[in-house]
Amino acid sequence: MRAALISLPQPGEGAQPTIAGKSIAQRQLLFARECGCTMVITHGGGASPDAIAMRQAVEGSGMRYQAISNSHALAGAIAGEDSLLVLQPGLLPESRQALDLLRAEGDRMLVTSAGPGAAAGFERIDLDRAWGGAMTLPGRWLENLTSLPEDAAPHAALLRIALQNRLPEARLADVMLDDGRWMLVGNEETAQWREKGWMRDQLGTPAPGAVSRTIARFGVSRTGAWLMERKWARPALLGLTTLVLGGSVAAAIYDQPLAAFGLAALSVPVLESFLALSRLAIAPFGRIKRLPWLRHAVDAVLLVIAVLAIDSLWYRAAFPGFVLVAALILLDRRAVRNFIEPLRDRALVAAAIAVLAAIVTPETAIMLVAAVLLAAKLAPEANDGG
Repeated sequence: MRAALISLPQPGEGAQPTIAGKSIAQRQLLFARECGCTMVITHGGGASPDAIAMRQAVEGSGMRYQAISNSHALAGAIAGEDSLLVLQPGLLPESRQALDLLRAEGDRMLVTSAGPGAAAGFERIDLDRAWGGAMTLPGRWLENLTSLPEDAAPHAALLRIALQNRLPEARLADVMLDDGRWMLVGNEETAQWREKGWMRDQLGTPAPGAVSRTIARFGVSRTGAWLMERKWARPALLGLTTLVLGGSVAAAIYDQPLAAFGLAALSVPVLESFLALSRLAIAPFGRIKRLPWLRHAVDAVLLVIAVLAIDSLWYRAAFPGFVLVAALILLDRRAVRNFIEPLRDRALVAAAIAVLAAIVTPETAIMLVAAVLLAAKLAPEANDGG
């Protein structure tokens, strides 16, 4: 078994800085889980809101939770054959490199060059190296804590024990201290600065011409931290998407094709906002795998309202809509040039049909847009030389 030691602010020290709705300790919890920890031991916090929130987060992750008040209590917390992951207080641990080093077989200490490490706030060990803020060590070494003062900071005491026992080391690249994925966050100002870059890193940059995703990214990047602190935000966005899509079908049933395609267009940025917020909720280590398939719900609605908008025999009414949706799906399966990217945006496609339907018949509008999509499918791929 591997456990993680995470420090919380002592009562009276104030709340921990937060990044995108999660405290630094909760960010360390996510890292510990990725390292294979099944138990979290917290030091400090008492009955503070930070400690209560941390306990709920640990138990919500399916891990065991234990709180200790001094370093001596740590000695009996885990068995001698177990391993303990120690994370420096205030460390924001989101580096894949560090994660891979700590997940490797055997216990080890992360170190970095003394100059860059000390400048970043990490403890200097000697002239050549500084502690990287994380290490794993055997549980049997915890007995050595009883020879140290009871009120000693556990992470500092364990660092001393690790050095005395010559714990194997793994060196972190100095450049990793510059990108914000492995840094010490000591106050709210630093947390707010990192939060902006964190949002940018996790949301990524949409392809040029992906209008709906760009709109969603713009909105979520500015309100994501606020939304992530509210449990109702994601269900509300998903519910709003469902409501708008349902309204689109209802409008088509009542022979309002312009309103039907207009509402379908409106649903896409809302759905993309839900997907963007879902990515933030499990970042940086989680990946949303099945949720992107929700985009096909828009395709299904486009097919339904296209059939309902055409006043003809069912098989004649179904054909233009089928071609439209099939062309959209085929475009999704290839790399396209930037000027074709807007044609993959369901919001722009639905809006174009709505505008054309105001000028010509809905059937003609659907067929014209489908023809444009098929022509785009025949264009060279983005990585082609021609």
